[in-house]
Formats: sequence, structure tokens, C-alpha cells
Amino acid sequence: MATTIDLDALAEGWECEAKTALGREGRGQVPASVWETYSALANTDGGVILLGVREKPDGTLHPVGIPDIDRVERDFWNQVSDPDKVSRNLLGPRDVERHSQEGCAFLLIRVPRADRRQRPIFINGNPLRGTFLRRQEGDRRASGEEVRRLMAEAEERPRDEEILDGFGLEDLDRDSLMSFRHLFGSQSPGHPFLAGDDREMLRQLGGWGDERGKARTGPTLAGLLMFGRQRAILDRLPAFHLDYQQLPEPTDPAGTRWVDRVTIDGTWSGNLFEFYRKVVLRLRDGLRIPFRLGPDLLRRDDTPQHEALREALVNTLIHAEHGGGGGVRIRRGPDRFEFVNPGTLRMPLEQVRMGGRSDCRNPALQRMFQMIGAGEKAGSGFPRILHAWREQHWRAPLLEEHRELHETRLTLTTLSLFPPAILEKLERCFPGRLAAWNQEGRLALATALLEGRITNNRLQELTDRHPNDLTEILQRLVRDGALEPHGKQRWTWYTVRPEETSSEGLPVSSEGLPVSSEGLPVSSEGLPVSSEGLPASSEGLPASSEGLPMELLEQSEAVRGRGKVDGEQMRGLILALCRERPHTPHSLGKLLGRSSDYLRTTYLRALVQSGQLEPLYSGKPTHPRQAYRARDDASGMDRHAVAGRLATPPA
Repeated sequence: MATTIDLDALAEGWECEAKTALGREGRGQVPASVWETYSALANTDGGVILLGVREKPDGTLHPVGIPDIDRVERDFWNQVSDPDKVSRNLLGPRDVERHSQEGCAFLLIRVPRADRRQRPIFINGNPLRGTFLRRQEGDRRASGEEVRRLMAEAEERPRDEEILDGFGLEDLDRDSLMSFRHLFGSQSPGHPFLAGDDREMLRQLGGWGDERGKARTGPTLAGLLMFGRQRAILDRLPAFHLDYQQLPEPTDPAGTRWVDRVTIDGTWSGNLFEFYRKVVLRLRDGLRIPFRLGPDLLRRDDTPQHEALREALVNTLIHAEHGGGGGVRIRRGPDRFEFVNPGTLRMPLEQVRMGGRSDCRNPALQRMFQMIGAGEKAGSGFPRILHAWREQHWRAPLLEEHRELHETRLTLTTLSLFPPAILEKLERCFPGRLAAWNQEGRLALATALLEGRITNNRLQELTDRHPNDLTEILQRLVRDGALEPHGKQRWTWYTVRPEETSSEGLPVSSEGLPVSSEGLPVSSEGLPVSSEGLPASSEGLPASSEGLPMELLEQSEAVRGRGKVDGEQMRGLILALCRERPHTPHSLGKLLGRSSDYLRTTYLRALVQSGQLEPLYSGKPTHPRQAYRARDDASGMDRHAVAGRLATPPA
């Protein structure tokens, strides 16, 4: 029996794909494209397929109905159960439902996210050609490298337990082993793992392997990563990299790139254990938390916030795909900590936030850190971090999975939910109007200003309100002219639409500069521009650089310091910047040291025409807040490739 359902609420809360499924005769037919969508949803985050529903250009869903719905449902079950059509059927009887709206009957198919051990889900018997991924409301064929990653993640035996041929105890750093043994002994005096020599201790921890029945023995990948010498680690994993940077204050007049750094530079062993020991102290020193007195009236410096930073550091190291590009990167700024590791999440983001389950990429490394009192195995890491940050009334941790870059980023800010400077800016943007919006509405506006955008998911992390309530709050802010929506359905995100004007009555850009009649910021310096578009003087980074990955800031700095840059490199860097968040021509000009007119005429127009960039306000070229974002399927170098090209000056 068909039931009714709210399609608008469904589209807002789920990754949703609508197909009319009427067929040539108009009676109903399972479309061939449904299997690409099935594969894409299963290999990404799951979602909903609607058969008998049309999606309009504005993103709204409208049922068209399937006259012969019995036959369509029967054909669907026959095909999804055919291994020649689909590699694995993930659906049960409750996952396919009949619904009715406006007198039209349609099918709702809930496709779950496949477990990593089940992926890749592919079609037509060919994993290399039949594996699809979901990207911003579209299905994309997975590349060969992406398919291989999915297959590697499906392996039951962890990679860090691999026995390394040609490596021995001499490839491990003796001082690291000695220091670890001392910490282990202080944490668990008399532990039986400490009774034997270093090889036996490593074997018990998973750092040394002896393959039963074969004369094969040696350190495991975990043992090498944890205790190895720099050269030995790089011999096995050439892309292995560790980097910690303490960033200066934004107002630093000297333009210092960092005030403290720990990286693989040959002055220390370069393994994970020594990196942890060096960095954990620097993270602790960077946290401005007053000491507390314990029940014994003695000072307690190890607060929940310090424990949270230690947990974040260990999680970054044990969940990293250390053979991947980019390496582990830790950034400590004046008001934030950023932890980046190569490799995406092995569980849904919602499950990670909820806790209770653990699926570590490197369980042997996890075990080693646990033995010295660092890290938990019960899946409580992120909830503990979240609780510690809420205890201080700081902004909720931001955990992001960047599949295009194949990395995961955790950002912890020590800013309050309503920083005074942001409240002052909101009052300037919306004079006398803040009181008309509730607490969650003001929080949405403050977050959009502070982080560059706000989404329903992000607002869920900051409040305890139901997603449907938050949708209504965001939509009211849009109706009130405070927020500007972008995208559609579940991917909708919002930016602030301030009501400021300049003294001449012209609209004001997001950087606070008057906007020309063409919708481009007018130069505030009036300085001459060279043939390469370089301003006659240079300034510090604009406010729009805040929150950008350090790699992109370094690459932008390299471009600002050059008079001539290869066009392909410049296009790649523009796309990388616009993938992180939308940029106006002016903000790109400040980052790259070029005039906005030069960038517009030389690069932006061509990138828009080629479909690699898209304007936020399509069809409104003179919009006062016009900015550009990179399409998810835009071709071009990622930021790591750009860095490699920039390292070599043009001939």
C-alpha cells in the first residue's frame, strides 16, 4: 500500500537522486542509469533513489508517478539480485518502499553505505569500469587509483602488520626503542611484554613478525613507522612525511611563515614515536587553559582539553595512510589547531561523531600508543574531544573528509561560539536586526562569517536542535535577506549577505572594497600594474586567507614572489584555492599578488568558459558579491601537484 512522504524534507536530509523511470511507453521502466547511482551511493555515503519523481532546476522534487509500478518494482529486485548486473545486493525488503503524493505512486529506494570490506560496489562485472562515486549530486566513474584504494581498504589484514623483506633491527632507532621501553615501564610496571629483549617486545606489540611455517622474519611496517630511522622509512615509503608548524599571529609585521617547526630534516630519527614526543609537548604549551586543583589540592595541568589534543594527535598518526601523498600535517595557530592525515575515514562521519566503534587503519600502531597511555581503542576519541571543547564553550570541532584530496582534517578552534569581533561585524552588517533572530539563527550567521559558510550539518554540530528545525531557521534567514543559498538539496550551503554600502553608495564586496559596475572590486590603491599583473607594492595576506591549508598559503606566497609563473601552474593553483572555498577576483589577487583585472581577463573567464570554475551568482555577472568556486569534476592539478610544479622555476 502506498504511503505519503515529505519530499522536501527527504531531499534536505539525504543524498537524493530522482529519476522519472517512465520508459519509452510511459508505463514505467527501471532506467539503466539507476545502477551507476546505486554504485556511487554505496561507495560513498549512501542515499536515496526515487523512481517516478522529477527534479526541477531549482532542486525541488515533484512526483510524476509510475503507472505500472508492480512491474518496475519486480524488475528492480530481479536486477539488483543479479551478480552480473551488480556486484553485491545491499538491500533488504524494507529498503524499497512505495509512496504516493498528489495522486502519483513512486518508489523510494534506500541505498546504505557499503562497509569498507564490501567495497567497491561495481556494475556489469567490471570493477575498473563499473565503479562509481558520488560527488556533489552527481555520479562519477572512479579512477583506477580510486578503485585500487577501495580494494586495499577492503583487505582484512591491516597493512601495518606487513613483514618487510630486507629490513632488520639495524633499521630501527635504538634510542627510540629505549625511550619507548622506559615510558611503557612507567605506565605499566612489570608488564610481561617488557621481560624480553627489543625483538621480543616488538613481536608482542606487532612491530616484529615471524611468519609461521616459513623462514620469514623481520620488522613490520608498524615497527618501522614507529621506531625506524629516517632513511629506512623513506626507502619503504617515499611519500612518508611528518610536519608540525606553529604559525605566527596574523598581524606579525615580519611576515614570518612559522615560529616553530618539526619536520623530517635529518636532525632526528624521523619516526612516529619521536614525532609524537616532540609535538605533544608543543600542543600542550599552546593551550591557554588555567590550571586546576585536584582533590589533593595539587595542581592538575592535564585538563580534558590537553587530553583532547593528545587524542587528536594520536588519532592523526594511527589513522593515516602513511604511503599516501601530503603526509601528516599539524598546524597550531593563535586560536586553532589543525590535524591533517592522508586517507579518508573508514566509517561514516556520523558514526565517528557518535563513537562506540573503532576501525583503525593501523591497529598495531594504535596498540603501541596505548601501551604508553596515549589513545583509546573503544571508539571514544572524537566524543571525548567534542566533550572537552564544549566544556570550554568553544566552537565545536570540525571533522572533514576531503575525498578529492584523499585526506581527513580535524580543526579545533579556541574561539567562542560568538566571538566579540564577529558580533560587532554582524551588528554592522545587520544594524538593529539581530534581536529578530533566535540563538541558532545568530549562531548560523556568526559561523558563516567566521568559517566562510554554514550548512545544516555544521549547525547540527553546534546545536542540539533537530535537522528539520535547523532547515527552517536557515530558510528564514534566506527569506530575511541575511543568507545567500548555494547548491541544492543536501549539498546546500549558505554565505552571509550583508547590507553594507560604501560611502559612495556602491555595494561593498566581501573584502570591504567598493565594487565596480562589472561586479569586480575596484582597486583601492590605484597602483600601476606590470605586464604580468603584479601590483607595484605588496601587502600582507588578506582576511580571506584565514583557514586555508598551509600548503596553499605557501604556494600562493611562492607565486606572489615571482614575476612570471607558468600558465598551467597558475590555473592549477586558482582551481586548488577555489576548491577550498569560493573566492572573488580581489581575494585571489591579494593571495597571488596579481591585479583582479589581470586574473579575470587572463584566467577566470577561460576557466568559467571551460566549466572548471562556476560563478556563485550564475547569470548575474555584475552581482556585488560575485565569486567563483571550482567544480568537483574540474580537471587540473591538486595542491600537492601544484607545489611540485612551483618548486621548479620556469625556464
